[in-house]
Parts: sequence; structure tokens; C-alpha cells
Amino acid sequence: MRPDRPAHGGWARPLRATVRRELRLALSQPAELLWHAGFFVMVAALFPLSLRPEGATLRLLGPGVLWVAALLAVLLACGRLFHDDLRGGWIDQCVLAGTDDGPPLALLVGARMAVQWLLAAGPVLLAAPLVALQFGLDGTALPVLLGSLALGSAVLVAVAGVAAALTAGLRGAALLAMLMVLPLAVPALVFGTMAVHAAQAGRAFAAELQLLGAMLAMAMLACPPLGAAALRAAAAEE
Repeated sequence: MRPDRPAHGGWARPLRATVRRELRLALSQPAELLWHAGFFVMVAALFPLSLRPEGATLRLLGPGVLWVAALLAVLLACGRLFHDDLRGGWIDQCVLAGTDDGPPLALLVGARMAVQWLLAAGPVLLAAPLVALQFGLDGTALPVLLGSLALGSAVLVAVAGVAAALTAGLRGAALLAMLMVLPLAVPALVFGTMAVHAAQAGRAFAAELQLLGAMLAMAMLACPPLGAAALRAAAAEE
């Protein structure tokens, strides 16, 4: 007789193992972590060189430039999120674990997305204050920029995770995932830049941050099951 499915606390061990696995793989390749921050700094730093060196112009364009640079850096890091996992058999093991008293695949996908946000957006958030200085962002706008980037990048990682699951195992998976995510990233980009502009002008910016938070809550609920369904279908076709 099959034993009862364990309580949610019984799934903590495989979830922790998933997190440790991803962190260990990332730390074994530190250049990848530096690449995310380096790409963000490089893209954001090129824009002031092509503009007139006027403080008003830089402050006006700064939020949008920083957000676009962060968006591209995060999406590049997530394009092949599950490609190697599918080829290496990790997805098959997760699918089997979900049918044998293990955690559902959606929980493992959610944990994978959370770690990916830490690895992809963490370096960008650390580099953002230094890059923001060249655009003249003051002490009021900088915390809003970091808060909006933290919320918006989490939304982007969740959506990009679903796109990466849909394209896992395909040739040119990273490019296909980016093409799928870019139109869906526009609302986060708009609300994020609007929040920073409002902070620069001394207006209320809570509404924009709340919208980003609502988008993140929806993404946290919808994206892991959608990603799990896509990976289950991809594993069945392998």
C-alpha cells in the first residue's frame, strides 16, 4: 500500500538540495556572475557618452536607460535556464520525484526561479547605485530605483523561466526565450521607470511599486505551474 504523501515540511529537504545545487554550480563559475553585472554596467555606461553632458538630460533619461540595461542583463541570464537541466536528466528526476512522494515539479521550478533571480538580479542590484551616479540620481530616487528593479527583475525572471521551459531543448533557445519575454516585459519596464520619475519629481510613487508587487504576486502563482507543465511536456518528448 502506498504511503501517504508527506506534509509540506517533508519537501524542505529536496528544495534545499535544489537551492544548494544551483548555488554550487554558480559559485563554480564566478565569471558568469560578474558577466551579469558587467553587461549591465557596460550598456548603461555607453548611453551618457552618446548624449550631451547636461545634468537635466541625464536625469531625464537615466531611469529608462538603467531599466533597459537591467532588463537585458536579466533576460540574457535566463534564456537557457532549463536547457542544460533537460539535457542532463535533472528534469526527468524531478518529474519522477513528484510522482513518488517528492515535491511537485512546480515547487522545484519555483525554487529554481528564486535562485536564478538571486544570481541574475543580485549583481545588477549591487552595481546599480554606482551606475546611477553618472545619471545624477539623488538620494530620493535611488532607493526607489533599487526597489523597482528588485520587484521588476523578479517578475522578469519568473516570466523568462516559463519561456525558457517552453524552449528548453530547442536550437537557439536563448534567442527564442528573449523574443517571447520582451513584449511581456513592457509593463514592468513602464511602471519601474514611472516610479523613479515620480520620485525625482517629488510625487507619490507608491502606486507604481504596488503595481509591480501585484505583478510579482501573480507571477509567483502562475509561472511555476506553467513552467512545470512545459518542462513535463519537454521531458516526455526527449
